Amino acid sequence: MHSAAPLFDSLRQFVERDQAPFYSPGHKGGRTLDPWFREHIAELDLNNLPDTDTLHCPEGPILEAERLIADAWAVGQSFMLVQGSTSGNIAVALSALRPDEPVLVARNAHKSVLAGLVQVGARPIWLEPRWDNDFGVAHGLDAAVVERALADSGAKALWVLHPTYYGTTGDIAALAQLCRSHDATLLVDGAHSPHFAFHPELPVAAESAGAAATVQSVHKILSGLSQAAVLHIDPTVLDPALVRRGLQLIQTTSPHFAIMASTDLARRQMMLHGRDLLDATLDRARRTAARLAAIPGLTVLRPEHLAGAGTGLHQLDETKLLVGTSGLAADGRDVVARLNRVHGVQPELGGAGHVLCITTIGNTESDMDRLVAGFAEVAGYAGRRPDGARSDLITDLLAVRPQTVLTPREAFFAAEVSVPLAQASGRIAAEAITPYPPGIPLVMPGERLSDDVIGLLGALRSAGNPISSSDPTMNFVKVVS
Repeated sequence: MHSAAPLFDSLRQFVERDQAPFYSPGHKGGRTLDPWFREHIAELDLNNLPDTDTLHCPEGPILEAERLIADAWAVGQSFMLVQGSTSGNIAVALSALRPDEPVLVARNAHKSVLAGLVQVGARPIWLEPRWDNDFGVAHGLDAAVVERALADSGAKALWVLHPTYYGTTGDIAALAQLCRSHDATLLVDGAHSPHFAFHPELPVAAESAGAAATVQSVHKILSGLSQAAVLHIDPTVLDPALVRRGLQLIQTTSPHFAIMASTDLARRQMMLHGRDLLDATLDRARRTAARLAAIPGLTVLRPEHLAGAGTGLHQLDETKLLVGTSGLAADGRDVVARLNRVHGVQPELGGAGHVLCITTIGNTESDMDRLVAGFAEVAGYAGRRPDGARSDLITDLLAVRPQTVLTPREAFFAAEVSVPLAQASGRIAAEAITPYPPGIPLVMPGERLSDDVIGLLGALRSAGNPISSSDPTMNFVKVVS
């Protein structure tokens, strides 16, 4: 029995299948990594030594690397992260928010933002992102929604997603101006934006638009190893000492030096060759988008779909290929499964009505040809759907918003119990419940489960929609006891 190594064997089998990679990390199996670094990566698994410096209180090469990061992204100060953007978002909460303080938060925020709210105890005021029925995804926040919320709530912080997982953004300059006019701090989960600063045809970078804090995953798009990330701050707004203190609470005292080195090298690569590399990446992605859009049954999110200034669909990262599949007689998840199994093409994800492919500086023309050929075959195999209209359940989901009773922290630490969904009416949720689509939590921890919400969850369960919760079958839900 113990001669087996199931995880290692699974990883080895995956790597040796020679797939076309349209998922993170951005180096695509090491293609864009420095050759010496790639060859000696195990030897770089070091400890905090006199020659290597210490992440928690850097004085040598780590500090110098952080200064170069800040210069490259043109920000006041930057911090290396070795536990992904998750650690950065939690550090932002610890540095910028206070217990019971109101903060405006996009409802489609990453769960690490919720983790930060739980740790700090701030009181979120959830804002609805712009919904896209054609692709089955949520985009950014409309400026009008934010303006009303700032005026009505008196909140002194706004926490937004820029860009979304799918590469779309709200009007970050307009949001920053609204924050300035209301004396509010702009906080940004920019996990998918580390390349924005290095090419003028990419969306406006939040760190240059007025954000007090921007978190970015170097590994998702650039040549960082998994968990390589950075946190940029405006030190005139956030105290660097408070940020460092927050990071000391949540980051490991045994950081992987290869992760940090990969961030250092990714920064160097972008500063020396980033414009040319991103030129080629954008060109490949745009040509591939046109080829995919020509396949019957498919649509691709492109600049002509943008909704204009001030909207939550203001700009688009064209290196992301969001392929609409609602015209096919197959779910996006089924499309991904066939692409992988039959064609050796692995997208980032498939959802109800869409497939997301992440292209980076690590992809090749051969990858793109395999992607187009794979989609063409899958579309032909699946056939066309006579009626691509979405269920009215989505409209109902977006119209219902539960009453907030407790903060996420209060709900997290409260005594909880699992109860049958049918008996949960009036109870306070102890967990987030997120149907897909739309991928926006229908219920957040601390919100009351009403009859309308329970009816919708039951209908979604009956319709076969995936639901992210402690019990995906929705037979039981966790509530405050």
